[in-house]
Amino acid sequence: MIVVGIGANSRAQGSDFIAAIGDAARAAGGCDVVATYGEAAFAHQVKEAAQSVRQAFAPISIEALRARNYDCATRSERTMASFGVASIAEAAALAGAGEGSRLIMPRRIVGNVTIAAAQSGSAQGQER
Repeated sequence: MIVVGIGANSRAQGSDFIAAIGDAARAAGGCDVVATYGEAAFAHQVKEAAQSVRQAFAPISIEALRARNYDCATRSERTMASFGVASIAEAAALAGAGEGSRLIMPRRIVGNVTIAAAQSGSAQGQER
């Protein structure tokens, strides 16, 4: 299973999320679930974007994001100061993909959105 994690700034629009999901899915070789911090101001836009491209949506708790913080490959000082997480996108992808998951695409910036992708531990070593 491949999970695309999403973060964003306050300027992100609905179409930005749709474009970012498509970009991440192409770069990661697929997308099974779209995940983000469930309490983020933009979470409803991520959910709507995921639904519009027929992907499952997973809201992730701050505790689950923080539990995967040390597995993040990149670090945003602003995100770290605000949420105690190095990268919302990476931590959401990892938490959404579950225990034993690993990043297959570190955080990338697509306009006002950040994206990352993780593969579940059970899917590692399997062809898509």
